[in-house]
Amino acid sequence: MKSILLFMIFVVCQLEGKKFSQDNFKVDYNYYLRKQDLHIIKTQNDLSNAWYLPPQKAPKEHSWVDFAKKYLNMMDYLGTYFLPFYHSFTPIFQWYHPNINPYQRNEFKFQISFRVPVFRHILWTKGTLYLAYTQTNWFQIYNDPQSAPMRMMNFMPELIYVYPINFKPFGGKIGNFSEIWIGWQHISNGVGGAQCYQPFNKEGNPENQFPGQPVIVKDYNGQKDVRWGGCRSVSAGQRPVFRLVWEKGGLKIMVAYWPYVPYDQSNPNLIDYMGYGNAKVDYRRGRHHFELQLYDIFTQYWRYDRWHGAFRLGYTYRINPFVGIYAQWFNGYGDGLYEYDVFSNRIGVGIRLNP
Repeated sequence: MKSILLFMIFVVCQLEGKKFSQDNFKVDYNYYLRKQDLHIIKTQNDLSNAWYLPPQKAPKEHSWVDFAKKYLNMMDYLGTYFLPFYHSFTPIFQWYHPNINPYQRNEFKFQISFRVPVFRHILWTKGTLYLAYTQTNWFQIYNDPQSAPMRMMNFMPELIYVYPINFKPFGGKIGNFSEIWIGWQHISNGVGGAQCYQPFNKEGNPENQFPGQPVIVKDYNGQKDVRWGGCRSVSAGQRPVFRLVWEKGGLKIMVAYWPYVPYDQSNPNLIDYMGYGNAKVDYRRGRHHFELQLYDIFTQYWRYDRWHGAFRLGYTYRINPFVGIYAQWFNGYGDGLYEYDVFSNRIGVGIRLNP
């Protein structure tokens, strides 16, 4: 009887102890959770205090900068640059006697070139019709004896249709043929007709004649007449131009071809020097921009008398998105249309817009 009573007391104690331990565990666990929550909250507060960052301000909008950049992009056609120092290592051609008021070898060359979209998706295609204009000037700004004349000017308006083809041969491993251009181009020096000859007196002799080369012209009756030129009229006339653009990364190559359109002109050998096309290699990397233009790539190079080409090498170091330091080297025939058959070697330094 005594042993049974002791056994019952032992069982009751075990049950109460188990209940007490469970209650104790619940209390301890709840305390642990509350402690963890407090620790997390404290840690978050510490971190928020330790790494507190003030609210970030929205970046300022430079609307005028975006506006200027947008319209400067139009001037990235053939390059807009200013070369206040442009030196010629070869004598500068002039139509009159070289000993009369000779041109100086240092001058100021500048070019303005832009392209403006006129119609997008014209005729329900993906192409865009552009109106382009390029003007290049050679300014004898340091030539005080001649009152700093504008020695030469080239004018080149264009109408261009650009169609994106996005052709990637071999999956784009060798680059992308991105665009085809079809255009109509006029290039001239803006001088012609009666401006190129001295006035004649009643006896038929030229007045104030300059020593120069005779020029064969046609009168109104279609008869040829030899007169002494008072200037040099040069025009490439109207011509269609076809271009193909290839790109890979920062490298771009543009090949242009123009067929010869015959017409009555005072320089029948012009095509022998200007040729039928050119190529332009353009490479950009970081702040650096390299350009190489080759003329004429479709000539008969196996004939020595047809070696009338040229190259123009340019380098730009971008200072900011709007302007860069620019250097240019030209070697060959036809730096300007006025000098299409004159060899020249020239180098210049200045600035370029939208590098």
